[in-house]
Amino acid sequence: PYAFYKEFQIKTGGYSVEFGRTTGGVINAVTRSGTNEFEFGAEVLWEPSALQSAAEDRYDTDGNRYIAASRDEYDRSSLNVFASGPIVQDRLFFFAMYEARDYQPVNTANDGNTFNDQSNDDGFWGTKLDWQITDNHLLEFLAFSDGNEAVTDIYDYDFETGTCGPLGNTTFTESGGDNYALTYTGYLTDALSMKVLYGGNERNRSVNSANDINC
Repeated sequence: PYAFYKEFQIKTGGYSVEFGRTTGGVINAVTRSGTNEFEFGAEVLWEPSALQSAAEDRYDTDGNRYIAASRDEYDRSSLNVFASGPIVQDRLFFFAMYEARDYQPVNTANDGNTFNDQSNDDGFWGTKLDWQITDNHLLEFLAFSDGNEAVTDIYDYDFETGTCGPLGNTTFTESGGDNYALTYTGYLTDALSMKVLYGGNERNRSVNSANDINC
């Protein structure tokens, strides 16, 4: 969610060694952190299918349809809540966020013979801890999860009449996972500083269906 970020930086030269192995430029996303002031808030997003314009089907020169898109649509909504503030005044701060999501897309295959009805409702969570050990030493911990499972029911479909037949299959698509990073920053002298980072990224990507049970 955009509310998880403080700013986006575009660096085209002169950036520090932490962006090594980079050529040309860097787009850096900076996540939000807590301060000495307690803050909290909420954000609601709603995208109803009834307010969306319809896509167009595509036909070749012989009049054969090769893209069936006019009945593709989705309903999407989310509720985002966050809080931040000091755990220890001037030293230890927190930021935490949770976003509940509901995404319901439907679409037809390009041949118009199948209709897909999908459901996604996994939430997002993220947190950031900042420990100002001294004026010259900072420890940061970042963690978030973007794991998601999409369940898609697939029906036989008659595109010309717009009618669904019996359920033919159900697919399960899993993606994302848990991520974390621990960063130490030290300002050793007026001319020398250092940064050490360790993190982990556990991602999953799998697709299976009800028809795979016999395999």
